[in-house]
Amino acid sequence: MNVLILGKGYIGNYLNDRLQAIASVDFESRRWFDYTNARILDKRFKEKKYDYVINCSGYTGRPNVDQGEEEKELCYKLNTFAPLKVSSMCKLHNINYIHISSGCIYTGYGKQYTEEDEPNFGLFSEESSTYSKSKHAYELGCDYGLTLRVRMPFCDELHDRSILTKLLNYDKLVDYVNSKTYIPDLLDFIELLIKGSYSTKVKILLNFVNPKPLATNQITDIMKAHELYNTNWEWVHFEELRTKANRSNCILSTTKLEEAYGFKLIDEEVAIEKALANIST
Repeated sequence: MNVLILGKGYIGNYLNDRLQAIASVDFESRRWFDYTNARILDKRFKEKKYDYVINCSGYTGRPNVDQGEEEKELCYKLNTFAPLKVSSMCKLHNINYIHISSGCIYTGYGKQYTEEDEPNFGLFSEESSTYSKSKHAYELGCDYGLTLRVRMPFCDELHDRSILTKLLNYDKLVDYVNSKTYIPDLLDFIELLIKGSYSTKVKILLNFVNPKPLATNQITDIMKAHELYNTNWEWVHFEELRTKANRSNCILSTTKLEEAYGFKLIDEEVAIEKALANIST
């Protein structure tokens, strides 16, 4: 298997390490391989036959999505237009395409949101962030490839992009329930797709989060039990944070993942306990 991974960020680096054992992997950053340029993509795809292209790139903003409000054009370029070019070029060259995206296009607790639900915190919402709008815009424009919607990812180390690390570093916390993604589970699933030669040549939207999400206070309780906490933690209302952009707060359904792919994820509490145990060791 020949695999091209785009984006040397949080998930991209873990994915590159995982797939080395089962595939010949080309791992590219935008700095050295401008995958926002359709001509450059076309040239590469003519030179080398890839079985899968996995796009882990995108704009999240530093330190958070508030930056997207200051760099709206760049946010749309990297979250909407660039991945649409990659998808289109994969379609042209008949390559399986997997796009790592976001489930932060819904908000509210009226239901668990499925892949068939119209996003209520996306392009057509006056309350949503530029980040969420750009992610929804990609889904609307895309007609090819598997889009994996992840949320608030975490892993087995204190990576600066892990939600566990962010909670540890925040002094002020807001208590919401949100779906989250345990990265080792995501890697297992992508490895399963590639080893099983699953086709991702049609448009598929798939929520990829761990079931039974916890509230923030439940997570901090677990962190305290593992002696990993911030003594300055203070519970506040979201409005007190004075963010530039609103945030998505929701629970995503995993029914499609389980029924269509037979892939059962561990519950979020189990995943967090597992991650913290590995961090402690």
